[in-house]
Amino acid sequence: MMKRKPSVRRYAANLLAEKIWTDYGLTEPSQFSLEDLAMAMGVFVVDAPLEAASARLVRKGDRGLIRVDDAIRHDDQRRFAIAHEIGQFVMHASVSQLLACTDADIQASYRSSDYEIEASVFAGGLLMPSDRFRSRVSSRPPSKSLIAELAEVFKTSMTATALRYVETSKDYCVFVASERGQVRWWRASESFDKAGVWLESKMSLPNRSPAARFFQNGVREDGPVELDWDDWFDETLRLDAEYIVEQAIPIPQFGQVISLLWLE
Repeated sequence: MMKRKPSVRRYAANLLAEKIWTDYGLTEPSQFSLEDLAMAMGVFVVDAPLEAASARLVRKGDRGLIRVDDAIRHDDQRRFAIAHEIGQFVMHASVSQLLACTDADIQASYRSSDYEIEASVFAGGLLMPSDRFRSRVSSRPPSKSLIAELAEVFKTSMTATALRYVETSKDYCVFVASERGQVRWWRASESFDKAGVWLESKMSLPNRSPAARFFQNGVREDGPVELDWDDWFDETLRLDAEYIVEQAIPIPQFGQVISLLWLE
């Protein structure tokens, strides 16, 4: 079994994103326009047709142009794409003068490059800075209603918001994105990471998982479901908890279900 190594570069990407809030005197998510922020950093944002990409960054020295696919219909997706490309601009000047990012790159799954994952971590930090995010969570478990509430405040997608919950949590919790009844990729909170708990990519979802039931017959469980630890995890790695709770949130437009798992 592999053990996930903590990424110093991801940590640095998050710190850099949050530093921008300080540098530009931002205090609330509703206070700033991403396009205005990008322009202040020397980057112009335009909407135009793109083939096989959600967004593209063209750089010339300390100036840049972000083109966002005008076929993107959801504002939260568009905002994340812009924030992702801003991350590429400020962090990856030596990588390329031309970067095109697909939906898969921006979602930053386990198959993405380190650069794409770093840019998405940056985007999460820019759109949902940890101190402001945590203050609104206020120790509440990650129910569907809480994730929806946070997504509305920060103008982010349910997927990005759920992932940010796990990234900023001090508790034992895991984000899982699944497709066709299998785990596609996942991310654990720092506490879970340190405990060495692991999920295999492409593993079949547990039969009792509400995510599995959605793929099997379209059943939606609005509230959290209590499961045994070994429904999801190796019994030999059991932490000091009898149960684990799963909140499944279907994302039909991407053919995915995101699950948030936490200790009862």
